[in-house]
Amino acid sequence: MKLHRNFSQRIRPKYLICALLVAALSLSASYRVASYSDYYGGSEYLSCTDFKFIFARGSGAEVGSERDFAPFKQAVDEVFGNSAYSYSFYELGSRPDGWNGFSYPAPGIGISTVDRFVTSIGALVSGGEFNEYGDSVENGAIEALYYTFALQAACPNTKIVYAGYSQGAQVISRALQQSGPTDFFAALTFGDPKLYLPEGKLNLLTMSTQACHGEGYSDYRAYVPDCYAHEGILGGYVPYQRTASHSGKLKAYCQFHDVICSSAIDLDNIVYGHATYAEQGTYKRAIQDVYNMVEPSTYVRPAQNVAILFDVTGSMGPLLSHFKSEAIAVARRTMDKGGKVALYAYGDLEEMDTIELCNFETCNAENIESNISDLTVSGGGDTPESLLSASYKLMRRLNWDIGANKSLVVLTDADYHNPDRDGITLDEVVALSKSIDPVNIYILTNKGYVDSYEELATLTDGGVYVSNIDSALEDIETEILSRDPGEIYTSTDLAEPTISSINNLTLEIVSESSIKIAFDTDASISILTINDMPLGCTTERAVEITDLDLLSEIKICVSPVSSNGYRGEAGCITNNNLTSNASGAENNVFSMFPKAPNTGSFHE
Repeated sequence: MKLHRNFSQRIRPKYLICALLVAALSLSASYRVASYSDYYGGSEYLSCTDFKFIFARGSGAEVGSERDFAPFKQAVDEVFGNSAYSYSFYELGSRPDGWNGFSYPAPGIGISTVDRFVTSIGALVSGGEFNEYGDSVENGAIEALYYTFALQAACPNTKIVYAGYSQGAQVISRALQQSGPTDFFAALTFGDPKLYLPEGKLNLLTMSTQACHGEGYSDYRAYVPDCYAHEGILGGYVPYQRTASHSGKLKAYCQFHDVICSSAIDLDNIVYGHATYAEQGTYKRAIQDVYNMVEPSTYVRPAQNVAILFDVTGSMGPLLSHFKSEAIAVARRTMDKGGKVALYAYGDLEEMDTIELCNFETCNAENIESNISDLTVSGGGDTPESLLSASYKLMRRLNWDIGANKSLVVLTDADYHNPDRDGITLDEVVALSKSIDPVNIYILTNKGYVDSYEELATLTDGGVYVSNIDSALEDIETEILSRDPGEIYTSTDLAEPTISSINNLTLEIVSESSIKIAFDTDASISILTINDMPLGCTTERAVEITDLDLLSEIKICVSPVSSNGYRGEAGCITNNNLTSNASGAENNVFSMFPKAPNTGSFHE
């Protein structure tokens, strides 16, 4: 097919969210040459503090963005704000004239309207403009290094912490290819499209990986819950950690379902995993990891996140008063041990939706008792209730602490709909539980319903308990508190991936400025990139791309995404030759200038 205005009509609606990956770029870097010594001392951009956080924002974000820089700064303030250490920030691109003429522009790869998405892979990718993404990464990496040189000269005792999100993470991992062991104290990458984790490479005979067995973890693997994560969407920098001297300093964070760096993709919300680093607490966890490097004895990660879900239908009346007092006791003991508690209520969706009484941020020792004591029962009449819908909603809404032991405790005297009245299924609840870390689900119910809850509890590594006055919640509390906090879910209990592949990838020159690629695949959708820039998604098997500069080397990669949401190895082709994967790595000789923009291949 040729990309034109009816392209979007050929994509199922749930895949249109891929439009956020399409490129519309602008480059604003100035190439004024000057010695970085011009910027020593007295500059508003240089300040001698104990720590300097150098941050690179994501694609399309403005300097100081509320989406990128602001939540990162807030995380630093929360961790370092009450410490004895002074700290300050420099955001790449915040100095208009750059450092030594290099300034990070962070061009956007998002298209705001369907019409622009339809034409992006065609007309908007013109005259080699796709190279602006590569130029942006290159400018950002060089700016980071020049700023580092200037800061080291002015403030030799300042500890430098690099951090970057998305395109900004690639800037940081790029800069690290040239950084020496004394150039920085720590480097944090979030959702890096060039992440490389050799332990996530799939063994096609066992359909497993080293990481799925808890083995072979890379030194820089700080938080990557997907044990199948191998390479980022643009292929990994190989090696990702250039020298042993960086060991312990480089820390990579890649959330589950992050299409940019993970292998597991949420087909119903492709950008969810990549867009939630702030709200899921990943920034704060990373800053706490940095703080622990200087003050390990004072670092305490939250031990428990416990969400309690009450069935408040009419038949619960005789049990509710007893459960209330037990729940208050469990909540207080959890908080006394430094944990967090959330309270929710549910019934049948025909009568009531899920009710939030308080969440991990708003539940406290003062309001726990009142929130629980004020619960009343009503309605009911039929046995099944909407537990699956309630569990799914609260797990999505809550801000779970990364590294905490996570539990959902359900108090009910009824069975549940499967699928629920809104379509949520047991499989979806289990998948969400696992993607979060997992959330262990415990059910306290009548003896007659133990068997029906066994599958849900087993698949989430929780348990089913019989509701009686003697044991009540104490057994569940004992089980919860016996678990070690901080375990990252990377086991083979994750759904075995269906790995799609790209076969028979061909490239045809259609005209002096357009090409057509064709391929075979059993993938549900395919993600296209050109010279390491995400273009978008397609369900087609042939795509024509127009308005290209064919005098330059062009590399197009197609990443298959299977029906159960796993991204397979990309197939790549250039206007010169066909390659078998997206990494493009040919040697380990490093310089600042790539053979082709950000392919991972370097020359001197």
